Amino acid sequence: MPKVSAERLEATRRRVLDGARRAFATHGYEGATVRILEEETGLSRGAIFHHFPDKDALFLALAREDAEEVASLVDEAGLVEAMRRLRYKDAGWLGVQLEVARRLRTDGEFNQAWEQHLKGIARATQARLARQRDAGVVRRDVPVATLAAFLSLVYDGLVAHLATGMPIAHLDGVLDLVEQAVRQTPGAEAPMTTPEEQPR
Repeated sequence: MPKVSAERLEATRRRVLDGARRAFATHGYEGATVRILEEETGLSRGAIFHHFPDKDALFLALAREDAEEVASLVDEAGLVEAMRRLRYKDAGWLGVQLEVARRLRTDGEFNQAWEQHLKGIARATQARLARQRDAGVVRRDVPVATLAAFLSLVYDGLVAHLATGMPIAHLDGVLDLVEQAVRQTPGAEAPMTTPEEQPR
């Protein structure tokens, strides 16, 4: 039997992931049966599960891929830029994000496995905000962790809204407002405080 090249194996793996993304986005995790995965990928059950031991591993691979992409973009350009680029994401990508959110709420094992990825994105966000604060770009009167939580909540809400298929009116203006909310106001040099340091 001829040996399959690494390039061909990777191409098949990519085909499985792309087809699975469509299946999960359209049918949800539970609804994406093996038959539907076969239809969406155009591959047999054996070919699909040659690359991934089960459906859960396949879904996790997609979700990890997305989380790593977001963390890398956040580290390079910031979470607001990641929000701006959401408009170019297709229904498959957005659908997987909704499935991740649902499984975080309903699946304890998935929640535990996914925690490290959430921490990775949070670390990237906070590290970039800290660098920008030190450069005088980001406001100093609010703790970095609070700013990161604010941006994360806006990002999650934007993903959820876009996943419904409804456009957001004035998206650029909204994201400009979000960016202004975390930027240092000229002339404002108030020291950063933690909740413990704030006057009661």
